[in-house]
Amino acid sequence: MKNLQNYLFELCVEHLPSGFESNAANVKNLLTPLVDECSCDAAGNVIGYRKAAIPGAKKLLLDAHLDEIGLIVTKIDDHGFLHFTNLAGFSPVSLPAANVTVKGVRSLPGIVATLPPHLVSKEEEEKVLPMKKLVIDIGYSAEKARELVKVCDPIVLRQSCADLLSDRVCGKALDNRAGVAVLLDVLASLQKMPLPVDLYVVFSAGEEFSGFGACHAAWNIEPEEAIVVDVTHGISPNTPKEKAFALGSGAAIGIAPILCGGMTAKLMDIATRCQIPFEREAMSGRTGTNCDAIAASRCGVPTALVSIPLRYMHSGCEVVDLHDMKACSRLISRYIHQGGARHE
Repeated sequence: MKNLQNYLFELCVEHLPSGFESNAANVKNLLTPLVDECSCDAAGNVIGYRKAAIPGAKKLLLDAHLDEIGLIVTKIDDHGFLHFTNLAGFSPVSLPAANVTVKGVRSLPGIVATLPPHLVSKEEEEKVLPMKKLVIDIGYSAEKARELVKVCDPIVLRQSCADLLSDRVCGKALDNRAGVAVLLDVLASLQKMPLPVDLYVVFSAGEEFSGFGACHAAWNIEPEEAIVVDVTHGISPNTPKEKAFALGSGAAIGIAPILCGGMTAKLMDIATRCQIPFEREAMSGRTGTNCDAIAASRCGVPTALVSIPLRYMHSGCEVVDLHDMKACSRLISRYIHQGGARHE
């Protein structure tokens, strides 16, 4: 599991908010040695390709979204404070006193301003400030701030990864760098083995607000099958138990009308036979992941979903269990070994 941990720590250094994924040099460096070809497309996706060992093999697409939640600068006021709005994925609940990085002429550290408790009334303590009343302090005068930052510059959380006990890792953007790390681990495990499928690995852009990157990639690649790796809710205090999974419980295999029943059944069969821990994740209708875009591409793509339980989603202190990530990696590797599912 050391590989997975190392991948996570390297991936979470990247600042790649939705729509601003073009500078993913570290991701490309990690992917390139594991594939025959590595490229980027117009949507901002990073794509790796490994050729099958047999002619006429079917195409299997593996997807994990690369982007993270972000904010965007809307105004720089006369005190040098940055006003902002949601680029994708943030809730105002998690923002006051958050450490952020503003992607101006260079990466600038900042703090979402908050009042000390001495200056907050009892009534105000009960309220969540709307985003339009929050500002970011980068420590500069208005004149200097306007030299370094422009309206429409993106903003991300500033938080490094940390090891917790029991093989758990805490950090920002684990949604979905954990999925990216899983697919890198899959490729590493298959590196010296001939493949029964033409394998495309897509680290996709824009999932947090639309899934346009996955849609673009699926349209161009035209896969016969696709597996999406994402995160799902992990059980934590006050989490509805019916909507979350215990960390350490393994891979969460999605079951939903938009997902391919044959692929889902095969994944569960492999997990059972290979003693890979897993849970069933029931969903109504759409999944809220890139599966929705890929499954509807062209004339339709049979698609499956494998998810990693994650606590405190869309915050700077997301937590995953490396054992769950390894379960996902093993499951997908075995699925590829067996050449995918048969579709009647």
